[in-house]
Amino acid sequence: MNKKTQSILATILVILMILSLLFALIPSVHAVTQEEIDRLKEKRDEIAAEKAKKQAVVDELEEKRASVLELKHALDERNQYTRQQIELTLEQIELYSQMIQQKADEVEVARALEEQQLERYRTRVRAMEENGDFDFLALLLNTTDLGELLTTIDDIGEIMESDRQLEDNYIAARENTERIKAEYEAVKADLETRQGALWEEKLELDRQIQDATTRINELIEEIQLWQEQIDELDEQQEAQQAEIDALVAELERERAEAEERRRREEEERRRQQQQQQQQGGGQSGSSGTTAGSGSFGWPCPGWYYITSKFGNRLHPVYQTWKYHSGIDIAANSGSAVVASDSGTVVFCDYNGGAGNMITIDHGNGYCTLYFHLSGFAVSNGDAVSKGQTIGYVGSTGVSTGPHLHFEIRYNGTCIDPVETAGFSGLSYAEDA
Repeated sequence: MNKKTQSILATILVILMILSLLFALIPSVHAVTQEEIDRLKEKRDEIAAEKAKKQAVVDELEEKRASVLELKHALDERNQYTRQQIELTLEQIELYSQMIQQKADEVEVARALEEQQLERYRTRVRAMEENGDFDFLALLLNTTDLGELLTTIDDIGEIMESDRQLEDNYIAARENTERIKAEYEAVKADLETRQGALWEEKLELDRQIQDATTRINELIEEIQLWQEQIDELDEQQEAQQAEIDALVAELERERAEAEERRRREEEERRRQQQQQQQQGGGQSGSSGTTAGSGSFGWPCPGWYYITSKFGNRLHPVYQTWKYHSGIDIAANSGSAVVASDSGTVVFCDYNGGAGNMITIDHGNGYCTLYFHLSGFAVSNGDAVSKGQTIGYVGSTGVSTGPHLHFEIRYNGTCIDPVETAGFSGLSYAEDA
């Protein structure tokens, strides 16, 4: 193979390598974007808001149903009391009917006695009038003694008076019995009137109970219709969340792939530098530190809520406006803190207001700092790799609660970690 052919092949290989590198750097046509995820989140939140409105309607209907149920319960109790009153009144009417019948029987007996006594009196009078031997002339002629005559006349008068008195007693007894019977009949009439009113009241209560029952059934049907709509929104919200989760996972995968490509490129760059230094007979110039990749990862896996941004802020402890040299990430105490990039631990100790603190030198002028740790997983001088656990979230030093204060410095100057590393998918406190 001549030199010209070799040169052509080498040129082709270089072109192929450049093209492969360019294709690797060009994002996929279907690459997921944060804007797409945000749009889906907005749609999901709109569904949640609509569901909340419908749930408020359901809650209001449930309150109405509870109110109608309470009314029906009161009507049922009143209806039961009315039924008891009706039963008691019926018993009283029956009792008075029996008492009236008893007095009617007594009236009949008294009237019969009265008639018998009257007939006896009349019979006696007729007998005296019809018996000729029993007139006053006969008494005068047949009586020889005036005292005997007077005694006989007195006896006759007493008999007649006794008959009249007995008849008057019978009449009085009958009239008294009839009076009591009339009183019983009046009480019975009042009870029957009361019974009629109670029946009307019961009919009205039955109507109101039926209306309440109908209203309760209507409210139940209406609640079911609204609940079906809420269930549909739940399904839509779950579908949206599933799509969001899938896109977030895809976005994380793409970021991981991009980060892996950058890591390989940086390794290749360092390898080429080392080869150049070796070919030039120079030294690597390493001072014992491990160089970083130049890209920074999230230092607190699983925790993405920023309570305080980079820049000026109202200090939560001193309540004065102070410069905030990093970001504060809310996390549970004991959560893992990882190295944002590869490097060498140059400080690992307690440091006043920063509490337990770690500083990692990544080379090329970059270093990262981690404050308020509850404990350490590394020591001074350790070489750490990107993503390696170096400590744990705490609240040591000047701190209002468990969190990680994270800084990135370039040539000693603090820079915004979010802008520098291009972190996304974060959420912020309202006053962050």
